[in-house]
Amino acid sequence: MKKHLTTVGATFFLWGLITAFNSTLILFFYRYFQLSWPQAMLVNVIFYIAPFLTCLPCSKLIALYGYRTMLRSALLLTMSGCGLLSLALGCYSIIGALFAVFVIATGVAAMQVVANPYLTLLSQEHKRVGNLTLASAINSLGTTLAPLLIALALRSSPIDYVNHNEPIKWIWFVLALFSVGLFAITFSIKLPDIIQDKKNKTHSPTLWGNTKFIYSAAAIFIYVGVEVSLGTNTINYLSTIGKWNTEIAISLISLYWGGALIGRFIFGIFADRISLKIAFLSVTLVSASFILLSILLNNAAGGYLLLLIGFANSIMYPIIFSQSMTTVPHRANFAAGVLIMAGIGGAIIPYIQALMIDSLTLRFSFLLPLALYILLACWGAKHLKTASSPISVLE
Repeated sequence: MKKHLTTVGATFFLWGLITAFNSTLILFFYRYFQLSWPQAMLVNVIFYIAPFLTCLPCSKLIALYGYRTMLRSALLLTMSGCGLLSLALGCYSIIGALFAVFVIATGVAAMQVVANPYLTLLSQEHKRVGNLTLASAINSLGTTLAPLLIALALRSSPIDYVNHNEPIKWIWFVLALFSVGLFAITFSIKLPDIIQDKKNKTHSPTLWGNTKFIYSAAAIFIYVGVEVSLGTNTINYLSTIGKWNTEIAISLISLYWGGALIGRFIFGIFADRISLKIAFLSVTLVSASFILLSILLNNAAGGYLLLLIGFANSIMYPIIFSQSMTTVPHRANFAAGVLIMAGIGGAIIPYIQALMIDSLTLRFSFLLPLALYILLACWGAKHLKTASSPISVLE
């Protein structure tokens, strides 16, 4: 059983790596293909549109073909996309690169829809929350390592902008091989399958009449959007305002994602002993304060404050997700799919900030995440209870 859980858990690490690579490489696309910042942000838009298009169809396919088949299909999609992106970068084709990113994102979205419930169903009942928490931490490990790997690659083999030669394509080639390896392992260990009832409904009109759930889905939209927007534009802040070179700025963003890794481990230990409302209000308001200070300081110190927000972000998603599930316990399957779809905020909000950078300057574009953290604090004040409550981590 452990090898089955390890194999499924490895997919969390894979999509963590890919997600962070995608956000980190926007600055690379901006300079390598000589794009405007909104054009470069299209990479991010495409990556987060895919889950919106994929979640519900993938849920239906799971009911038809089972978790194992869909996990293998997701890995094949991811492998194909990584191989295509490696080829597109080698050919200096921005159109090919954008298409490849969409294929990768579709595979990653399918992995997310499959892996969370698959890991839960493969686990013994008393170990389900613990296994999901560990898998979530493994996902954060991937997002932490990705910027360091890119910075190392760029340091060992600097980009030749004249001859269009860069080391990034080899990273995507290795990720394609990693995906193939996981695909092969699912056969070698005879990964068990779980078939869902094909008659199981995937939606219910009563869900949309639940005001609390709608607000919670909006909170997920905002949270994912602001987290990705900061993870992307903090690199721009560090390189433009902080005056760090590209390689150092990319490596520093690992502190942002690493904060989420550390925070998730700590939160997993103390979540049942603290007031979720007080914790949520604290981290959202502190994040808003740090962004305000970074706008006022407008220097490298402000960039460090933005990096610290990663630690605060670590507890927001599980709290919002758990609250959403408690509002619609009898519609949990469809609700989970809708919440993952709400992650399209990761495409829309960063793109809005990119437009603000062109119109208001990079410094004042951070007024957007500042306002969004205040909105999240308002959600927490209205919808969270003061007493602590158990939660599940499903990111």
